[in-house]
Amino acid sequence: MKKSSFFLFIMLAICLFFANSASAAPKILIDEYVYNAGNLPQGKTIVHDFIIKNTGDRPLEISTEPC
Repeated sequence: MKKSSFFLFIMLAICLFFANSASAAPKILIDEYVYNAGNLPQGKTIVHDFIIKNTGDRPLEISTEPC
């Protein structure tokens, strides 16, 4: 009886480990998706920060491409 209980405990521990590993992922949170700078004269430089947060439990990788 003790062997089967121990085996069951080990199997449960393995299942929980893989269940937690499978759900681990980055999760992106962006408060503001669009910024309206209004009417600007041609050639005027504008600067605006978009806040991006990772609320997941794995690193979030962000890459850019040139415009």
